[in-house]
Amino acid sequence: MKEIVAAPDLRIGMFVAELDRPWLESPFLMQGFVIEDEETLAQLRELCRFVHVDRTRSVGDAWRAEDAPRLDPRRERSATLGAFQAPAEARRRPVDFFGLLRSLRSMGKGSASAGEVAQAQAMKPLVHVYPDAVGQRRLSPLGEAEAANYAARAMGQPLITGEESRRRNVGFRPRLDRAGAADTLTGLTYLEPTVALEEEIVTALPLVNRAHGLLAQIALDVQRSLNPDLERLRGVVSEMVLSVARNPDALLWLARLKQTDQYSYAHSLDVSAHVMIFGRYLGLGDESIGHLGMAGMLQDVGKLKLPPALLQKSGPLSPREHEIFRSHVDFSLQILSKSSGVSLSMLEIVTRHHERCDGSGYPLGLKGEQVGLMAEITGLCDTYCAMTRERPYGEAASAQVALDALRAQRGVGFSESTVDQFVQCIGLYPVGTLVELNSGEVAVVVAQNRIRRLKPRVMILLGPDKQPNAYPHTLDLLYEQPTATGQPYAIVRALPPGAHGVDASEFYLT
Repeated sequence: MKEIVAAPDLRIGMFVAELDRPWLESPFLMQGFVIEDEETLAQLRELCRFVHVDRTRSVGDAWRAEDAPRLDPRRERSATLGAFQAPAEARRRPVDFFGLLRSLRSMGKGSASAGEVAQAQAMKPLVHVYPDAVGQRRLSPLGEAEAANYAARAMGQPLITGEESRRRNVGFRPRLDRAGAADTLTGLTYLEPTVALEEEIVTALPLVNRAHGLLAQIALDVQRSLNPDLERLRGVVSEMVLSVARNPDALLWLARLKQTDQYSYAHSLDVSAHVMIFGRYLGLGDESIGHLGMAGMLQDVGKLKLPPALLQKSGPLSPREHEIFRSHVDFSLQILSKSSGVSLSMLEIVTRHHERCDGSGYPLGLKGEQVGLMAEITGLCDTYCAMTRERPYGEAASAQVALDALRAQRGVGFSESTVDQFVQCIGLYPVGTLVELNSGEVAVVVAQNRIRRLKPRVMILLGPDKQPNAYPHTLDLLYEQPTATGQPYAIVRALPPGAHGVDASEFYLT
Protein backbone atom coordinates (compact mmCIF):
# COMPACT_ATOMS: atom_id res chain seq x y z
CA MET A 1 0.00 0.00 0.00
CA LYS A 2 3.03 2.30 -0.22
CA GLU A 3 3.18 5.00 -2.88
CA ILE A 4 5.71 7.62 -3.88
CA VAL A 5 4.56 11.15 -3.09
CA ALA A 6 6.42 14.27 -4.23
CA ALA A 7 7.47 16.48 -1.33
CA PRO A 8 5.26 19.43 -2.39
CA ASP A 9 2.20 17.13 -2.29
CA LEU A 10 2.76 15.98 1.29
CA ARG A 11 0.23 16.92 3.93
CA ILE A 12 -0.44 16.49 7.63
CA GLY A 13 -1.69 13.03 8.56
CA MET A 14 0.38 11.09 6.05
CA PHE A 15 2.49 8.20 7.36
CA VAL A 16 6.01 8.52 5.94
CA ALA A 17 7.35 4.98 5.55
CA GLU A 18 10.59 5.79 3.69
CA LEU A 19 12.62 8.80 2.62
CA ASP A 20 14.55 9.29 -0.59
CA ARG A 21 17.77 9.11 1.44
CA PRO A 22 19.10 7.14 4.46
CA TRP A 23 17.27 7.87 7.70
CA LEU A 24 20.54 8.67 9.46
CA GLU A 25 21.00 11.60 7.07
CA SER A 26 17.74 13.09 8.34
CA PRO A 27 16.80 14.83 11.62
CA PHE A 28 13.98 12.37 12.33
CA LEU A 29 14.29 10.07 15.36
CA MET A 30 11.98 7.31 14.17
CA GLN A 31 12.02 5.42 10.89
CA GLY A 32 8.39 5.76 9.90
CA PHE A 33 6.13 8.41 11.43
CA VAL A 34 2.93 10.41 10.98
CA ILE A 35 3.30 14.03 9.86
CA GLU A 36 1.62 15.80 12.76
CA ASP A 37 2.48 19.49 12.36
CA GLU A 38 3.49 22.17 9.87
CA GLU A 39 7.08 22.23 11.17
CA THR A 40 7.65 18.55 10.32
CA LEU A 41 5.93 19.07 6.97
CA ALA A 42 8.26 21.98 6.16
CA GLN A 43 11.32 19.93 7.16
CA LEU A 44 10.34 17.09 4.84
CA ARG A 45 9.66 19.41 1.92
CA GLU A 46 13.03 21.08 2.38
CA LEU A 47 14.98 17.83 2.87
CA CYS A 48 13.42 15.45 0.33
CA ARG A 49 12.29 15.48 -3.28
CA PHE A 50 9.90 12.59 -2.64
CA VAL A 51 8.97 10.11 0.11
CA HIS A 52 7.15 6.78 0.33
CA VAL A 53 3.74 7.12 2.00
CA ASP A 54 1.69 4.27 3.48
CA ARG A 55 -1.97 5.33 3.36
CA THR A 56 -3.11 2.35 5.43
CA ARG A 57 -1.16 3.83 8.35
CA SER A 58 -2.03 7.46 7.66
CA VAL A 59 -4.79 9.37 9.45
CA GLY A 60 -7.46 11.95 8.71
CA ASP A 61 -7.81 12.97 5.06
CA ALA A 62 -4.49 11.31 4.30
CA TRP A 63 -5.97 7.98 5.40
CA ARG A 64 -8.24 7.99 2.36
CA ALA A 65 -7.23 6.90 -1.09
CA GLU A 66 -7.06 9.81 -3.51
CA ASP A 67 -10.31 8.87 -5.24
CA ALA A 68 -12.29 8.19 -2.06
CA PRO A 69 -15.24 10.51 -1.31
CA ARG A 70 -14.59 13.20 1.25
CA LEU A 71 -15.79 12.39 4.74
CA ASP A 72 -18.46 14.32 6.54
CA PRO A 73 -16.61 16.74 8.91
CA ARG A 74 -18.74 15.48 11.79
CA ARG A 75 -17.24 12.02 11.24
CA GLU A 76 -13.68 13.26 10.76
CA ARG A 77 -12.63 12.47 14.36
CA SER A 78 -13.77 8.85 14.25
CA ALA A 79 -12.12 8.32 10.86
CA THR A 80 -8.88 9.78 12.15
CA LEU A 81 -8.79 7.27 14.99
CA GLY A 82 -10.22 4.36 13.07
CA ALA A 83 -6.86 2.85 12.19
CA PHE A 84 -5.82 2.72 15.84
CA GLN A 85 -8.90 1.43 17.61
CA ALA A 86 -8.92 -1.93 19.34
CA PRO A 87 -11.19 -4.70 18.03
CA ALA A 88 -14.88 -3.92 18.41
CA GLU A 89 -15.39 -6.59 21.10
CA ALA A 90 -12.66 -5.09 23.25
CA ARG A 91 -14.05 -1.58 22.81
CA ARG A 92 -17.47 -2.68 23.98
CA ARG A 93 -16.02 -4.20 27.12
CA PRO A 94 -13.64 -1.72 28.76
CA VAL A 95 -11.37 -3.21 31.40
CA ASP A 96 -9.74 -1.51 34.40
CA PHE A 97 -6.09 -2.34 33.69
CA PHE A 98 -4.83 -1.66 37.20
CA GLY A 99 -7.77 -3.54 38.71
CA LEU A 100 -7.04 -6.51 36.48
CA LEU A 101 -3.36 -6.60 37.48
CA ARG A 102 -4.24 -6.30 41.15
CA SER A 103 -6.75 -9.13 40.84
CA LEU A 104 -4.24 -11.39 39.10
CA ARG A 105 -1.63 -10.59 41.72
CA SER A 106 -4.01 -11.37 44.57
CA MET A 107 -5.14 -14.62 42.99
CA GLY A 108 -1.52 -15.61 42.49
CA LYS A 109 -0.88 -15.14 46.20
CA GLY A 110 -4.04 -16.96 47.18
CA SER A 111 -5.45 -13.90 48.94
CA ALA A 112 -8.00 -12.64 46.43
CA SER A 113 -11.22 -11.17 47.73
CA ALA A 114 -14.58 -12.25 46.31
CA GLY A 115 -14.74 -9.02 44.31
CA GLU A 116 -11.27 -9.49 42.84
CA VAL A 117 -12.02 -13.07 41.90
CA ALA A 118 -15.22 -11.92 40.23
CA GLN A 119 -13.35 -9.26 38.29
CA ALA A 120 -10.76 -11.73 37.06
CA GLN A 121 -13.51 -14.21 36.16
CA ALA A 122 -15.20 -11.46 34.19
CA MET A 123 -12.21 -11.54 31.85
CA LYS A 124 -12.89 -15.17 30.95
CA PRO A 125 -15.31 -14.40 28.10
CA LEU A 126 -12.64 -12.16 26.58
CA VAL A 127 -10.06 -14.92 26.51
CA HIS A 128 -10.11 -16.89 23.30
CA VAL A 129 -9.82 -20.66 23.37
CA TYR A 130 -6.60 -20.97 21.41
CA PRO A 131 -5.56 -24.21 19.71
CA ASP A 132 -3.00 -26.30 21.51
CA ALA A 133 0.26 -24.68 20.42
CA VAL A 134 2.24 -27.76 21.38
CA GLY A 135 0.33 -29.84 18.87
CA GLN A 136 0.75 -27.38 16.03
CA ARG A 137 4.23 -26.33 14.90
CA ARG A 138 6.71 -28.10 17.08
CA LEU A 139 10.27 -26.89 17.20
CA SER A 140 12.27 -29.45 15.28
CA PRO A 141 14.31 -31.51 17.77
CA LEU A 142 17.83 -32.68 17.14
CA GLY A 143 18.79 -36.29 17.64
CA GLU A 144 21.25 -37.09 20.41
CA ALA A 145 23.97 -38.23 18.01
CA GLU A 146 23.62 -35.11 15.84
CA ALA A 147 23.64 -32.85 18.89
CA ALA A 148 26.77 -34.47 20.28
CA ASN A 149 28.43 -34.22 16.87
CA TYR A 150 27.58 -30.53 16.65
CA ALA A 151 28.93 -29.80 20.13
CA ALA A 152 32.19 -31.47 19.19
CA ARG A 153 32.54 -29.36 16.03
CA ALA A 154 31.02 -26.07 17.12
CA MET A 155 33.98 -24.74 19.03
CA GLY A 156 36.39 -25.38 16.18
CA GLN A 157 34.80 -23.79 13.13
CA PRO A 158 31.68 -21.91 11.99
CA LEU A 159 28.97 -24.43 11.21
CA ILE A 160 26.57 -22.30 9.17
CA THR A 161 27.56 -19.46 6.88
CA GLY A 162 25.60 -16.23 6.77
CA GLU A 163 23.87 -17.26 3.53
CA GLU A 164 22.92 -20.69 4.86
CA SER A 165 21.66 -19.10 8.07
CA ARG A 166 19.36 -16.82 6.08
CA ARG A 167 17.96 -19.75 4.10
CA ARG A 168 17.06 -21.50 7.34
CA ASN A 169 14.97 -18.57 8.56
CA VAL A 170 11.58 -19.94 7.58
CA GLY A 171 9.13 -17.23 6.57
CA PHE A 172 11.67 -14.42 6.39
CA ARG A 173 10.58 -11.77 3.89
CA PRO A 174 13.52 -9.79 2.43
CA ARG A 175 13.14 -6.80 0.13
CA LEU A 176 15.41 -5.30 -2.50
CA ASP A 177 17.08 -2.02 -1.61
CA ARG A 178 17.63 0.84 -4.04
CA ALA A 179 20.76 -0.78 -5.45
CA GLY A 180 18.87 -4.01 -6.12
CA ALA A 181 20.71 -6.00 -3.47
CA ALA A 182 18.82 -8.11 -0.98
CA ASP A 183 18.55 -6.35 2.35
CA THR A 184 17.68 -8.89 5.02
CA LEU A 185 16.44 -6.33 7.53
CA THR A 186 14.09 -4.21 5.44
CA GLY A 187 10.70 -4.77 3.88
CA LEU A 188 9.17 -5.46 7.28
CA THR A 189 5.51 -6.32 7.42
CA TYR A 190 3.43 -4.07 9.66
CA LEU A 191 1.31 -6.24 11.96
CA GLU A 192 -1.29 -4.87 14.37
CA PRO A 193 -2.06 -6.81 17.58
CA THR A 194 -5.15 -8.94 17.10
CA VAL A 195 -6.02 -9.15 20.81
CA ALA A 196 -6.41 -6.42 23.43
CA LEU A 197 -3.56 -6.04 25.94
CA GLU A 198 -5.72 -6.92 28.96
CA GLU A 199 -7.00 -10.06 27.30
CA GLU A 200 -3.56 -11.30 26.32
CA ILE A 201 -2.07 -10.63 29.76
CA VAL A 202 -4.62 -13.03 31.24
CA THR A 203 -3.50 -15.65 28.71
CA ALA A 204 0.24 -14.97 28.91
CA LEU A 205 0.60 -14.81 32.71
CA PRO A 206 0.27 -18.60 33.22
CA LEU A 207 2.88 -19.10 30.49
CA VAL A 208 5.32 -16.81 32.27
CA ASN A 209 4.73 -18.56 35.58
CA ARG A 210 5.25 -21.97 33.99
CA ALA A 211 8.42 -20.78 32.29
CA HIS A 212 9.85 -19.59 35.62
CA GLY A 213 9.06 -22.91 37.24
CA LEU A 214 10.60 -24.89 34.40
CA LEU A 215 13.76 -22.75 34.41
CA ALA A 216 14.11 -23.41 38.13
CA GLN A 217 13.76 -27.16 37.52
CA ILE A 218 16.32 -27.06 34.71
CA ALA A 219 18.75 -25.23 37.00
CA LEU A 220 18.23 -27.87 39.68
CA ASP A 221 18.84 -30.67 37.18
CA VAL A 222 22.06 -29.05 35.96
CA GLN A 223 23.33 -28.55 39.50
CA ARG A 224 22.65 -32.24 40.15
CA SER A 225 24.51 -33.21 36.93
CA LEU A 226 21.29 -34.50 35.36
CA ASN A 227 20.28 -33.96 31.75
CA PRO A 228 17.45 -31.41 31.81
CA ASP A 229 14.23 -32.33 30.03
CA LEU A 230 13.47 -29.44 27.66
CA GLU A 231 10.26 -30.90 26.22
CA ARG A 232 7.88 -29.00 28.50
CA LEU A 233 9.83 -25.76 28.11
CA ARG A 234 9.59 -26.10 24.35
CA GLY A 235 5.83 -26.45 24.66
CA VAL A 236 5.62 -23.24 26.71
CA VAL A 237 7.80 -21.39 24.21
CA SER A 238 5.56 -22.57 21.36
CA GLU A 239 2.61 -21.02 23.15
CA MET A 240 4.58 -17.83 23.78
CA VAL A 241 5.24 -17.55 20.03
CA LEU A 242 1.48 -17.43 19.49
CA SER A 243 1.08 -14.92 22.33
CA VAL A 244 3.63 -12.62 20.71
CA ALA A 245 1.70 -12.84 17.44
CA ARG A 246 -1.55 -11.85 19.19
CA ASN A 247 -0.14 -8.95 21.22
CA PRO A 248 3.62 -8.61 21.89
CA ASP A 249 3.15 -5.96 24.60
CA ALA A 250 1.55 -8.44 27.00
CA LEU A 251 4.52 -10.80 27.18
CA LEU A 252 6.97 -7.91 27.25
CA TRP A 253 5.10 -6.28 30.16
CA LEU A 254 5.12 -9.50 32.14
CA ALA A 255 8.74 -10.33 31.35
CA ARG A 256 10.02 -6.85 32.19
CA LEU A 257 8.13 -6.25 35.42
CA LYS A 258 7.31 -9.61 36.97
CA GLN A 259 8.80 -9.89 40.44
CA THR A 260 11.46 -12.49 41.10
CA ASP A 261 14.42 -12.75 43.43
CA GLN A 262 16.42 -14.72 40.85
CA TYR A 263 18.23 -12.48 38.37
CA SER A 264 19.15 -15.38 36.10
CA TYR A 265 15.53 -16.52 35.66
CA ALA A 266 14.26 -12.98 35.14
CA HIS A 267 17.00 -12.17 32.64
CA SER A 268 16.47 -15.41 30.71
CA LEU A 269 12.74 -14.76 30.33
CA ASP A 270 13.43 -11.12 29.48
CA VAL A 271 15.82 -12.06 26.69
CA SER A 272 13.46 -14.75 25.41
CA ALA A 273 10.57 -12.29 25.18
CA HIS A 274 12.69 -9.68 23.40
CA VAL A 275 14.17 -12.05 20.82
CA MET A 276 10.74 -13.46 19.95
CA ILE A 277 9.21 -10.01 19.60
CA PHE A 278 12.17 -8.77 17.55
CA GLY A 279 12.10 -11.91 15.39
CA ARG A 280 8.43 -11.39 14.65
CA TYR A 281 9.07 -7.73 13.82
CA LEU A 282 11.73 -8.82 11.31
CA GLY A 283 9.31 -11.24 9.67
CA LEU A 284 10.82 -14.55 10.77
CA GLY A 285 8.63 -17.64 10.70
CA ASP A 286 7.13 -19.28 13.78
CA GLU A 287 9.73 -22.05 13.91
CA SER A 288 12.64 -19.61 13.78
CA ILE A 289 11.00 -17.44 16.44
CA GLY A 290 10.56 -20.53 18.60
CA HIS A 291 14.25 -21.39 18.26
CA LEU A 292 15.10 -17.84 19.29
CA GLY A 293 12.83 -18.11 22.32
CA MET A 294 14.35 -21.38 23.48
CA ALA A 295 17.90 -20.12 22.94
CA GLY A 296 17.08 -16.89 24.79
CA MET A 297 16.04 -18.86 27.85
CA LEU A 298 18.91 -21.34 27.79
CA GLN A 299 21.85 -19.44 26.30
CA ASP A 300 23.51 -18.92 29.69
CA VAL A 301 22.63 -22.23 31.33
CA GLY A 302 26.37 -22.99 31.46
CA LYS A 303 26.84 -20.21 34.04
CA LEU A 304 25.42 -22.63 36.58
CA LYS A 305 28.77 -24.41 36.35
CA LEU A 306 30.77 -21.29 37.21
CA PRO A 307 31.81 -20.29 40.75
CA PRO A 308 29.01 -18.20 42.36
CA ALA A 309 31.59 -15.74 43.68
CA LEU A 310 32.61 -14.97 40.10
CA LEU A 311 29.03 -14.32 38.95
CA GLN A 312 28.32 -12.07 41.93
CA LYS A 313 31.54 -10.09 41.81
CA SER A 314 30.83 -6.35 41.80
CA GLY A 315 34.25 -5.15 40.66
CA PRO A 316 36.09 -5.63 37.36
CA LEU A 317 37.20 -9.13 36.41
CA SER A 318 40.85 -10.06 36.05
CA PRO A 319 42.10 -11.57 32.76
CA ARG A 320 42.00 -15.02 34.36
CA GLU A 321 38.45 -14.43 35.64
CA HIS A 322 37.40 -13.30 32.16
CA GLU A 323 38.78 -16.54 30.74
CA ILE A 324 36.83 -18.58 33.29
CA PHE A 325 33.67 -16.57 32.67
CA ARG A 326 33.83 -17.12 28.91
CA SER A 327 33.93 -20.87 29.47
CA HIS A 328 30.20 -20.78 30.23
CA VAL A 329 29.58 -21.08 26.48
CA ASP A 330 31.38 -24.45 26.45
CA PHE A 331 29.41 -25.57 29.49
CA SER A 332 26.12 -24.48 27.87
CA LEU A 333 26.90 -26.53 24.77
CA GLN A 334 27.85 -29.58 26.82
CA ILE A 335 24.61 -29.37 28.82
CA LEU A 336 22.28 -28.73 25.89
CA SER A 337 23.86 -31.23 23.50
CA LYS A 338 23.08 -34.00 26.01
CA SER A 339 19.47 -32.88 26.48
CA SER A 340 16.55 -34.27 24.54
CA GLY A 341 14.82 -32.16 21.92
CA VAL A 342 17.56 -29.60 21.20
CA SER A 343 17.52 -28.08 17.72
CA LEU A 344 20.58 -27.41 15.57
CA SER A 345 19.55 -23.76 15.28
CA MET A 346 19.40 -23.49 19.08
CA LEU A 347 22.93 -24.79 19.49
CA GLU A 348 24.19 -22.42 16.83
CA ILE A 349 22.62 -19.42 18.58
CA VAL A 350 23.98 -20.45 21.99
CA THR A 351 27.46 -20.91 20.47
CA ARG A 352 27.53 -17.49 18.83
CA HIS A 353 25.44 -15.08 20.87
CA HIS A 354 28.61 -13.52 22.35
CA GLU A 355 30.24 -13.12 18.92
CA ARG A 356 30.40 -9.59 17.49
CA CYS A 357 30.50 -8.31 13.92
CA ASP A 358 33.95 -6.74 14.33
CA GLY A 359 35.49 -9.98 15.59
CA SER A 360 35.79 -8.81 19.20
CA GLY A 361 33.43 -11.44 20.58
CA TYR A 362 34.01 -14.97 21.81
CA PRO A 363 34.56 -17.92 21.76
CA LEU A 364 35.46 -18.08 18.04
CA GLY A 365 36.13 -14.45 17.15
CA LEU A 366 33.73 -14.60 14.19
CA LYS A 367 33.21 -11.54 11.99
CA GLY A 368 30.41 -10.09 9.89
CA GLU A 369 28.04 -12.62 8.35
CA GLN A 370 29.86 -15.49 10.05
CA VAL A 371 27.96 -14.58 13.21
CA GLY A 372 24.56 -15.18 11.58
CA LEU A 373 21.36 -13.20 11.93
CA MET A 374 19.78 -15.38 14.63
CA ALA A 375 22.84 -15.21 16.90
CA GLU A 376 23.19 -11.47 16.34
CA ILE A 377 19.54 -10.91 17.29
CA THR A 378 20.06 -12.87 20.50
CA GLY A 379 23.34 -11.17 21.35
CA LEU A 380 21.84 -7.70 20.85
CA CYS A 381 18.76 -8.47 22.97
CA ASP A 382 20.93 -10.08 25.64
CA THR A 383 23.05 -6.91 25.80
CA TYR A 384 20.01 -4.62 25.99
CA CYS A 385 18.24 -6.68 28.65
CA ALA A 386 21.38 -6.92 30.79
CA MET A 387 21.80 -3.14 30.74
CA THR A 388 18.17 -2.40 31.63
CA ARG A 389 17.85 -4.86 34.53
CA GLU A 390 19.46 -4.48 37.94
CA ARG A 391 22.31 -6.96 38.35
CA PRO A 392 24.47 -8.08 41.26
CA TYR A 393 27.28 -5.94 39.86
CA GLY A 394 25.41 -2.87 38.63
CA GLU A 395 22.26 -0.76 38.63
CA ALA A 396 19.75 -0.85 35.81
CA ALA A 397 20.15 1.73 33.07
CA SER A 398 17.21 3.55 31.55
CA ALA A 399 15.96 2.33 28.18
CA GLN A 400 17.31 5.51 26.56
CA VAL A 401 20.81 4.99 27.98
CA ALA A 402 20.78 1.37 26.81
CA LEU A 403 19.58 2.33 23.33
CA ASP A 404 22.29 5.00 23.10
CA ALA A 405 24.87 2.37 24.02
CA LEU A 406 23.55 0.08 21.28
CA ARG A 407 23.64 2.91 18.76
CA ALA A 408 27.31 3.39 19.62
CA GLN A 409 27.80 -0.24 18.54
CA ARG A 410 26.32 0.29 15.06
CA GLY A 411 28.73 -1.22 12.57
CA VAL A 412 31.04 -2.29 15.39
CA GLY A 413 29.64 -4.99 17.65
CA PHE A 414 26.37 -5.28 15.74
CA SER A 415 25.40 -4.52 12.15
CA GLU A 416 23.89 -1.11 11.51
CA SER A 417 20.62 -2.48 10.14
CA THR A 418 20.07 -4.81 13.11
CA VAL A 419 20.55 -2.02 15.64
CA ASP A 420 18.32 0.36 13.69
CA GLN A 421 15.51 -2.18 13.38
CA PHE A 422 15.72 -3.10 17.07
CA VAL A 423 15.25 0.55 18.03
CA GLN A 424 12.25 0.72 15.71
CA CYS A 425 10.86 -2.51 17.16
CA ILE A 426 10.79 -1.52 20.82
CA GLY A 427 10.38 2.24 20.34
CA LEU A 428 11.89 5.19 22.14
CA TYR A 429 9.71 4.42 25.16
CA PRO A 430 9.65 0.61 25.50
CA VAL A 431 7.04 -1.18 27.58
CA GLY A 432 7.93 -0.82 31.27
CA THR A 433 9.68 2.55 30.86
CA LEU A 434 8.98 5.23 33.47
CA VAL A 435 8.15 8.59 31.90
CA GLU A 436 7.31 12.08 33.10
CA LEU A 437 4.33 13.79 31.46
CA ASN A 438 3.87 17.48 30.75
CA SER A 439 1.31 17.50 33.55
CA GLY A 440 4.06 16.68 36.05
CA GLU A 441 2.65 13.18 36.56
CA VAL A 442 4.81 10.06 36.40
CA ALA A 443 3.65 7.06 34.40
CA VAL A 444 4.81 3.66 33.19
CA VAL A 445 4.46 2.64 29.54
CA VAL A 446 2.14 -0.35 29.27
CA ALA A 447 1.72 -0.64 25.48
CA GLN A 448 3.22 0.75 22.30
CA ASN A 449 1.36 2.64 19.63
CA ARG A 450 2.87 1.22 16.46
CA ILE A 451 1.84 4.16 14.30
CA ARG A 452 2.71 7.09 16.52
CA ARG A 453 5.60 5.72 18.53
CA LEU A 454 5.95 8.84 20.69
CA LYS A 455 2.40 8.42 21.99
CA PRO A 456 2.19 5.07 23.82
CA ARG A 457 -0.42 3.94 26.31
CA VAL A 458 0.64 4.67 29.90
CA MET A 459 -0.52 4.01 33.45
CA ILE A 460 -0.21 7.06 35.71
CA LEU A 461 1.48 6.08 38.97
CA LEU A 462 2.24 9.46 40.59
CA GLY A 463 0.30 12.70 40.60
CA PRO A 464 1.77 16.13 39.77
CA ASP A 465 2.93 16.35 43.40
CA LYS A 466 4.77 13.02 42.90
CA GLN A 467 2.50 11.28 45.41
CA PRO A 468 1.32 7.75 44.54
CA ASN A 469 -2.10 7.28 43.02
CA ALA A 470 -4.15 4.83 45.04
CA TYR A 471 -5.93 3.64 41.88
CA PRO A 472 -3.73 4.36 38.84
CA HIS A 473 -5.60 4.79 35.59
CA THR A 474 -4.39 4.22 32.06
CA LEU A 475 -4.16 6.93 29.44
CA ASP A 476 -3.70 6.50 25.70
CA LEU A 477 -1.63 9.48 24.58
CA LEU A 478 -2.78 8.91 21.01
CA TYR A 479 -6.18 10.41 21.74
CA GLU A 480 -4.73 13.73 22.96
CA GLN A 481 -6.79 14.05 26.12
CA PRO A 482 -6.26 17.45 27.79
CA THR A 483 -4.29 18.05 30.97
CA ALA A 484 -5.56 20.38 33.72
CA THR A 485 -4.13 23.32 31.73
CA GLY A 486 -5.92 22.28 28.55
CA GLN A 487 -2.79 21.09 26.71
CA PRO A 488 -2.80 17.55 25.27
CA TYR A 489 -0.94 15.00 27.38
CA ALA A 490 2.59 14.36 26.13
CA ILE A 491 5.79 12.70 27.36
CA VAL A 492 8.41 15.20 28.48
CA ARG A 493 11.22 12.75 29.20
CA ALA A 494 12.03 9.20 30.12
CA LEU A 495 13.04 8.51 33.72
CA PRO A 496 15.61 6.04 35.04
CA PRO A 497 14.32 2.92 36.82
CA GLY A 498 13.37 3.69 40.41
CA ALA A 499 12.91 7.43 39.84
CA HIS A 500 10.88 9.10 42.62
CA GLY A 501 11.00 5.80 44.50
CA VAL A 502 8.72 4.08 41.98
CA ASP A 503 9.08 0.31 41.64
CA ALA A 504 6.40 -0.72 39.18
CA SER A 505 7.04 -4.42 39.65
CA GLU A 506 6.52 -4.15 43.42
CA PHE A 507 3.11 -2.60 43.14
CA TYR A 508 1.57 -3.84 39.96
CA LEU A 509 2.56 -7.41 39.17
CA THR A 510 2.50 -10.86 40.63
